[in-house]
Amino acid sequence: MERAFRKNWRGAGAIVPLALSIASVPVVHAQTTETGPESSYTATTTLFSDLTHTEYENENDTSAGAGIGGDIGASYLSGPHQFFGRYGATLETETSSLNRGDDDNFSVRGSSRYDYYQPGGRFDFNAGHTVRSVRNDTGFVLDDFDYDTQNAVSAGAGINFYPGDVTTLRIASQAGKTWEEGDRPDGESISADATLSRRVSEQTSVFLTGSRAWEEEEGTNDVTIDSASVGMQSLLHNGTFSMSAGLSRAESNDYENEAVIGSLARTWLTELTTTRFSYDRTQSSTLLDLALAPIPELGIEDEFSIRYQGVIVRDQVTFTHSTRRICDLCTINLIAQVAKEESVETSDDNWEYLAGLGVGFDVADLKTLNFDYRWQADALEERGTIDDEYHRFIVTYRHQLTELASWGTSFETAVTRGFSDEERYRARVFITLGWDGMDRSW
Repeated sequence: MERAFRKNWRGAGAIVPLALSIASVPVVHAQTTETGPESSYTATTTLFSDLTHTEYENENDTSAGAGIGGDIGASYLSGPHQFFGRYGATLETETSSLNRGDDDNFSVRGSSRYDYYQPGGRFDFNAGHTVRSVRNDTGFVLDDFDYDTQNAVSAGAGINFYPGDVTTLRIASQAGKTWEEGDRPDGESISADATLSRRVSEQTSVFLTGSRAWEEEEGTNDVTIDSASVGMQSLLHNGTFSMSAGLSRAESNDYENEAVIGSLARTWLTELTTTRFSYDRTQSSTLLDLALAPIPELGIEDEFSIRYQGVIVRDQVTFTHSTRRICDLCTINLIAQVAKEESVETSDDNWEYLAGLGVGFDVADLKTLNFDYRWQADALEERGTIDDEYHRFIVTYRHQLTELASWGTSFETAVTRGFSDEERYRARVFITLGWDGMDRSW
């Protein structure tokens, strides 16, 4: 039964599931211009009040709550220097009908990253930090505050050699460390890799890469993962195409495992539509993904995922589609994902499913209406038998009052079925002050 409560967290090294979600937080991006460096920032404060009714298996609860949330971010781009950071926090107090007293809940999340990179340069460097919420070894839950806070820092550098006009050799290393609240032990990771790439045409390049990664976590065996792969990537008139294939070997004191790895991705781009299909097969570990993967922007990652411990071989198929073609005043986002995980240590299989639909309408000047639906499920023995699932549907109306203020209301329905049968209904009113996704020069 312990295995039934395990679910995977995938870092940014995998396909990002919420990259097209309407619910993601708007982020300001700085752009380089010929006139010099550019910088921008975003800062918001949201006050909210909500009424929540939750139906558990043996009892019901109605609670009233109020809280404050905020985020602050900045971006800077000048020559080879690029910095992006955004952090957010929420504090909420609730009064329950079950006479449990007042509950104060606090959560924080965010990320920051600095990159030094110059095309044609000899040296590049990166460093970053991320804080996210995770829940270890449990099934789906309704309350986001039940998740633990986890931090990860990483830094790396690379040296580039140019043996020819169209050939590049890059040797790099990356190190990371993770820690979180509670009794979870700290983890450390380091990787080294070499990549030889050659441009065979103006649109296409091929590459050969090899890497070794070391993982160390208190109370567990050290893990070493060696990988080698060959691939190509091409820029097409209507999008991009890439593919790779290789081998990976994982080793610890208790086991050794070899696996075929690879990827295949195709993206179609038009003025109104973006469509992407991808297949990825990887051998990695939770700690390596968290510590060494590129740090995502706040609002893009699935920060409330539940992670699987240990080294796994993962097959994942993902389809995403975003379009404004249906109507001038609406945006439609779709995502579908199927993944199979096999534990290297125990050989247990786990199937994961994800589907989402987001529809946004500009109903009038300065007024928007969003519909967002998400479904996640786990099949632990047979891929066609769902053992645990989670449904969430949100309707949000927002009215921009001034350049610096907006108000809105939302209604949310969330349901879990499987290891826990719970239902939650929440109505919320909020007001937001500040610059949310507006370009502001320093």
